[in-house]
Amino acid sequence: MNEFQTLTLYQNVCRSLFERHKLLFSLLLCTKILFGDEKIDMNEWRFFLSGPSGSVDPMDNPTDWLDDLEWVQVHAYLNYCDTNLPVFQGILDYFVSFHKKFKKIFDTAEAHEEPMPGEWNNKLNSFQKIILLKAIRADKVTTALQNYIIEQIGKQYVTPPTFKLD
Repeated sequence: MNEFQTLTLYQNVCRSLFERHKLLFSLLLCTKILFGDEKIDMNEWRFFLSGPSGSVDPMDNPTDWLDDLEWVQVHAYLNYCDTNLPVFQGILDYFVSFHKKFKKIFDTAEAHEEPMPGEWNNKLNSFQKIILLKAIRADKVTTALQNYIIEQIGKQYVTPPTFKLD
């Protein structure tokens, strides 16, 4: 009954949305369901939406594949995760020690489908992996969110984008 009502709600609301807004509505619907089931941590959700807060002096760039500006952003992101989100404790040290394992995620066109290096692939749930992906490849978050919605509530809630050639 809940699934039927949710799908009916989704279909009726999507009739009045522009295509570019449907994914956002799907994400909000999905997260509201998961909040009700206590499957998403509110602090992780807030961090996903807003990013790191405060200022941190970045350490020297340990990578040869991130430029200094990118490193400052990645460091701020990972430092916040490491100190404020318990499941990510140790991620900054791991990244610094094993940054070459993260290079594969940075380089691939299908970064949203790459497993996280080491223990992080098993330690993190799907949403937490998106948070980590956002630090390294923010451009792949949209595709990762589509996959997340499909995984959590089903493919019928993700309308594939339609493109018109003029």
